[in-house]
Amino acid sequence: MRRYLVLALLVAVCPLALGQAYKWKDAQGVTHYADSPPPAGTKVEKIKTSGVVIPPAGNPAPASTAAAKPAAPGPVADTPANRAKLCDQLRKNAETLSKEKVVSVDDGNGGSRNLDDAGRARQVETTQAQMVLYCK
Repeated sequence: MRRYLVLALLVAVCPLALGQAYKWKDAQGVTHYADSPPPAGTKVEKIKTSGVVIPPAGNPAPASTAAAKPAAPGPVADTPANRAKLCDQLRKNAETLSKEKVVSVDDGNGGSRNLDDAGRARQVETTQAQMVLYCK
């Protein structure tokens, strides 16, 4: 099953390595990132993508997301140290889901969306299931 998960991650990440990204601000001053050009007449900045995921420096804001750890570019060895890191991240996600009033997740299009009650319940269920599998 892990092989299928790794394969799915690799297939999902491959287009990112070859793609072009665009950055622009809309009329309200909100910054947007997308793989397709913005509407005509908008000042746009082209961003060269390398396909490498680089985590942000420092600790992320705890109230902002309950998203899982960014995907590694290749398979990750199933070692006690890696399991400990995964379990630590899962515990942090579970804590954020239970304590924060507003939780946002990656929408898959370079933005984020706030979780509603049903989405939060699904995330809690998924996180608990992963903890059962990996945190013994």
